Amino acid sequence: MDQENTPSLEQFLLVALLDIYRGLEVRLPADLDRNIQSNVLKDVLSSAIPFAENDESRRLISDELFRCAREGCTLQEQREVIVRQSPDVINAKAVAAAHLLKIVNKERNIS
Repeated sequence: MDQENTPSLEQFLLVALLDIYRGLEVRLPADLDRNIQSNVLKDVLSSAIPFAENDESRRLISDELFRCAREGCTLQEQREVIVRQSPDVINAKAVAAAHLLKIVNKERNIS
């Protein structure tokens, strides 16, 4: 396979997050780097704050970002936490992940 068409780990994680936020079952490799997961999730969470429609949702995302920055976070934890979150919070995270994926794809010249 051509190297240019091979998705980066960041792209893989963003697509996996989108599927998780859509409620799909995502099988994740056991050897995913926790630091990379945490970095991608911090980017998604910080980007999600302005996409939330109400103050409570922005506060919840901000609290989650703070926890992620302090303790680290994983996609598995996202799978567990979204079952307790409002549609506004989940939608904000999904929009942020899609936005970041678009930026990453553009940087890699993948349409």
